[in-house]
Amino acid sequence: MVTTLQHYITPNNLHIEDSYRVSSKEEMEAWLKLFHKECPDTNVWKRSYKSLEREWITHNTFYYLHLFRSHTKDVDLNYPQSCLAKIAYTIIGSIAGIFF
Repeated sequence: MVTTLQHYITPNNLHIEDSYRVSSKEEMEAWLKLFHKECPDTNVWKRSYKSLEREWITHNTFYYLHLFRSHTKDVDLNYPQSCLAKIAYTIIGSIAGIFF
């Protein structure tokens, strides 16, 4: 398990540096809950944990496949999301989530 994660929380964004180091859904959920306790008032929490996990999984999958590495080594979990982003993360994250 990863013991530390650099992160920044703003009213509409949770930025996690080197997010690819977290390699399981259970660990992602544990980190999200910890960040939620740290900063419960950000709008990011208007999204479900599952939605946030699917986006994170998508970033990790692309990183592991060596795709867009400069953009996928970190993750920005934003609120609100565009409709296209919601669809893409739901599809890709759900399929990739089978392997996490």
